[in-house]
Amino acid sequence: MEDLPLIPGYSFRDCVVRDHKIKHKLKYSDGCRAVCDSNIGLGRRPVDSSSSAYAQENPEEVVYDPTLTYGRVKHYPYRPVIPHYVLYAQKCLKFNAYFRENVFNSPSEYHRIRHVNIIYFLEDDTICVVEPPVDNAGLVQGKLVSRAKIPKNKNGKFYHWKDLNVGIDIVIYGVVYHTVNCDEFTSEFLRSQGIDLGAKELPPPDSYIQDRLEKAAASQTAFAASKRAQLRSQDIRRKMLEYNGMVLTFEAIWNDDFYQVMYFLVDDTIMVKEIANSNDGKDPHRVLLKRMKVPKNWADLPITFPSIYLERSDEEVVEYYAPIDLLIGQTILIYGRRFFLYNCDGFTRKYYSKMLNIEQPSQMLPPNLEPLSNRNVNNQTRPRTSLAQGDGRKKEVVIRNIFSHPYKLRYLASMVALYPEDEGRNFVFEYNLSDGKLKINEIGKRNSGHRAGCFLSFMHVPKPKKQSVGDNCGFDNTDDDINYYTPEDFFIGAHINVFNHRFIIEGADIFVFQYIHANPEKFSPALIENMNNYFMKKEMIKDDNPIEQQEQKNQEVMKEPILPAQPRVDSPICVRKAEPNLPYKEICKLNEEIKNERASSSRQITWADQNCVYS
Repeated sequence: MEDLPLIPGYSFRDCVVRDHKIKHKLKYSDGCRAVCDSNIGLGRRPVDSSSSAYAQENPEEVVYDPTLTYGRVKHYPYRPVIPHYVLYAQKCLKFNAYFRENVFNSPSEYHRIRHVNIIYFLEDDTICVVEPPVDNAGLVQGKLVSRAKIPKNKNGKFYHWKDLNVGIDIVIYGVVYHTVNCDEFTSEFLRSQGIDLGAKELPPPDSYIQDRLEKAAASQTAFAASKRAQLRSQDIRRKMLEYNGMVLTFEAIWNDDFYQVMYFLVDDTIMVKEIANSNDGKDPHRVLLKRMKVPKNWADLPITFPSIYLERSDEEVVEYYAPIDLLIGQTILIYGRRFFLYNCDGFTRKYYSKMLNIEQPSQMLPPNLEPLSNRNVNNQTRPRTSLAQGDGRKKEVVIRNIFSHPYKLRYLASMVALYPEDEGRNFVFEYNLSDGKLKINEIGKRNSGHRAGCFLSFMHVPKPKKQSVGDNCGFDNTDDDINYYTPEDFFIGAHINVFNHRFIIEGADIFVFQYIHANPEKFSPALIENMNNYFMKKEMIKDDNPIEQQEQKNQEVMKEPILPAQPRVDSPICVRKAEPNLPYKEICKLNEEIKNERASSSRQITWADQNCVYS
């Protein structure tokens, strides 16, 4: 059939051939590209060029094949050559490292420890540095160094994986990274290449992050413990069904006013309402404290709590007020305000008697309270009480505000320098006599670094609660009363403690001296003598009392006789001033004389005559 011409009707298809693929001729040989001819054609049949018809030698000759006697030669397989970028594609070495970053102007830390991951890509010998994110770190985290070849030295050489190990320092763009660990693949790869790995190290923790984690863990632990204790001690659903609508009502006194302290048993919350009196000029519906849980020890905070920039929340509260803490005759502290419980209603007494086995005492008033007659308040009759000494004190305060409103006592003081930058700081103390408030102004100095002006605005400055024997700041205080600074505490050489800022009084105004001698009953003899010595030393006064000298001068002036006024001679026309005590007829006669003088004069009256000076 091969001899038939290739014309339509003379070509036949071989149905046996089903594989029409052509074998490829391009392949790699010893790592190089090469073309390899194949003797197999379509259908895996030998091509015509490899048949015996195309043989060069004589087919009749018999060629001896040694493989028929000795067998085929064994060819050992060679390892194929794979390019570097194909062999290490998507393979990298990971090292855990850290570096120290200096922190300036921070009292809590001098340097910051930042943990990073150094990743070396075997594909193209590039390196990148990535910092794992930390919550609320306040720093730009993520990729610190982009992927690139990192120079090793100034000679132009770059880092290679042979230069990396555990426990060494790596300098990348001036930052020293210390490696402490690596992953499992990195460890196996380096060991397979004959590199001995260093010992693993523990990375140092960051002090700031460590303190913050400890505070968060402590607060969470305390909060979880308090929640578990509350859940164990009470059942919310049982309390809601059993104590719904039950309220313990107490009558309390704070700041000379009367309040109702209501304790709700259903959820252990407290509400404080002020008792309104008729015609008192106040809002009759006044709620001092809305319904909420009140902590028992609000002032007790853990040492690690950052009270400078953070307010306390429910997580820091360990104990709240319970019914066992509310007893008549005791004082409770509600957010810094002291309420004295002096009475309660019948339901409260019955609840304490049956449920807690506690007998509440009868109405108990403080020693400075005196019961007055009953008064109808909001159509209800209740015993009216008032502070006998408090009312008098209020009247004294009002009188002091009226008579001492514009007067202030000024003192010169210097700060006790606890730090070198506080040396030479001078202040002016202004004590307002009307309300007893103190203001502190700083005297400015050039190139001192401190701004002049208000150091402390007008406010009542309390004395420190605990004072040493040699301190001259005032009297010792207890936890129940607060004493404020008064003019008796200000004298030359006195040490004044204003919210842990210590000052020394070095001078005073002349008005202070006058006020002390005008009110000697308000000051001790030692203070008066102290001020006298100071002003005499400054030569601002003499030994004699200036107030007594002024009174003597006033008495001498009062003794001088009052003479009638005389007209001036230099004026051509002068009007004599009429005496106010003259009778009416004398005044009319004097006016007629003045008119006659003007008529007899030939000179005309000018504007100068209108401005005649009366003697």
